[in-house]
Amino acid sequence: MSLGDELRYLRAFHGGGNLREIEEGIGLEPGTLRCMEQRYRRVGEDDEVLASIAAYYDVPLGTLQYHRERYRKALSGYLQQGLESGATARFELRTGETLTGRVRWWDLGAFGLESEAGVPLTVVQRHAVSDWAGTITNDQLGQQ
Repeated sequence: MSLGDELRYLRAFHGGGNLREIEEGIGLEPGTLRCMEQRYRRVGEDDEVLASIAAYYDVPLGTLQYHRERYRKALSGYLQQGLESGATARFELRTGETLTGRVRWWDLGAFGLESEAGVPLTVVQRHAVSDWAGTITNDQLGQQ
């Protein structure tokens, strides 16, 4: 789950407030949260800003830092590698479940995973994925 996904999740569980009002309450520049919630690349570089957001939502700073490293473009790279290679991929979900199988398709919202046990295709919403094996860094993706 990317930082943007985590921020939307936290906002929903705190009443789904207006982004501008939340930014004002935290003391952030207008548009900061909107940008963080909508980007596909790694965001949230400023730990001071993340610390303010973490305090607002009453979560450890480490939680937001963890999700910062799991940005959507890195997951896209992992899914594409799995699709091309046919190798078994592993995904840890927010629920604590672990799914393994071969990636059969993916788009910006979900992906299809075929298990080794011959179970029909499982469709996984990307925002439900908290981690994946072999998390790819920006450097490995060539800053694409």
